[in-house]
Amino acid sequence: MNNFYIGLIHSPVLRNGAAITSSITNLDLHDIARVCATYGLGGYFVIHPDEKMRSIATQLASHWTQGEGKTYNPDRFKALQVMKIVPSLDEAKKEIEEKWAVKPVTIGTTARKKEKSITIRELKEEKNRPVLILFGTAGGMEDNFLNSLDFLLEPIDIGTGYNHLSVRSAVSIFIDRLSRTD
Repeated sequence: MNNFYIGLIHSPVLRNGAAITSSITNLDLHDIARVCATYGLGGYFVIHPDEKMRSIATQLASHWTQGEGKTYNPDRFKALQVMKIVPSLDEAKKEIEEKWAVKPVTIGTTARKKEKSITIRELKEEKNRPVLILFGTAGGMEDNFLNSLDFLLEPIDIGTGYNHLSVRSAVSIFIDRLSRTD
């Protein structure tokens, strides 16, 4: 699964229908990095346009990758090795393209049903190209941003009428489903 990457989008995301820039949270850094390391993904990009917010996230991560936390919790150190904090989606795509010599396919996720949706089964067929799966914070990615992506992954919907998961839960569920051979 090393051709699959996760991107966590903080802007433009929605709050009460308006496009905003959300804050980076400590739990998103650690928990999503742990999923990526556990499943052997190619990497995890925390994408935030604000330099100060990226600096705070870098400082948090460095405690576990360079500071006392590295020896205190080596598992967290190992997980955070897959994470990069970048200012834009273009920067994440550029890094993936440099490694693979081809542009990554961009896949958006949303709890809302949209056109251009593909299934997990269809996504599993992407074995030879890099794929960047994007997850939005706050109320999810803004529609124009979603429409600029190559495809959208079908929402997690098991028929309860409620599917607004935390981003950490959504990443875990999608990546587990992607890893299954059935």
